[in-house]
Amino acid sequence: MTNISSTAQLISEQIFENWAFAWQKLEFDPNPFNFFKDGEQILSGVVFDSHNMSSLLSTTGVSTIKVRFGLNPETNGFEIILFGTDSTGTIMTPYYVPSRKTYYTPDAALGEQGKVPAELIKQWKKNWLVTAGAGQVTNKNFITPYGFTRGYNYSLKEFIETLFTFQTAPDINVVFVLHEYYGVNYLTTKEVTSTFGVVLHAQKAGSSEVNLQGDPDPYYDLTAPCPRTC
Repeated sequence: MTNISSTAQLISEQIFENWAFAWQKLEFDPNPFNFFKDGEQILSGVVFDSHNMSSLLSTTGVSTIKVRFGLNPETNGFEIILFGTDSTGTIMTPYYVPSRKTYYTPDAALGEQGKVPAELIKQWKKNWLVTAGAGQVTNKNFITPYGFTRGYNYSLKEFIETLFTFQTAPDINVVFVLHEYYGVNYLTTKEVTSTFGVVLHAQKAGSSEVNLQGDPDPYYDLTAPCPRTC
């Protein structure tokens, strides 16, 4: 009996290319990226179904899992797409999209105003919620010394070893964060750099959504940004 779901969340190559092209055009758009908010709710991540992740990771020849960003022109919605490539960069899988998106309201997500959690991951998550909640996410948050960020890459081996520690395949959360740091030009600009990133969090299939205040399972920041490693 197969464990692969017959209701995979997939998109065509043409849709992927349309979304990716629409995202790349935002590199030169200075306006706030308002698609990270839905009313008072803040988009905080996405969840990929365990069955779909089992299919992706079981594909023969895959050596790298690629996360790419997209903008759906029809809904003006931010999209996360996963697919797998072999050691030569050849795409070996369909394009997977999340089974659901996760949201927080500012009050429920942030707790005490001004209180910075001790753990680094929680700091990164809070940075994202504060900035996105204020409607201040712009193209600057996606620019690195390598260019405008199109996504991130993961080694298949690391992906499996760190996330698939459950007895059954887990759901995979791609959680949004902001890394804040002193960039190489800080002494000249006096501006702290804030860069969008994603961290991975595995949870038992069908369990509740990610909790900002305290998650029992760890997060992993294993990514290599695209560019340069596209």
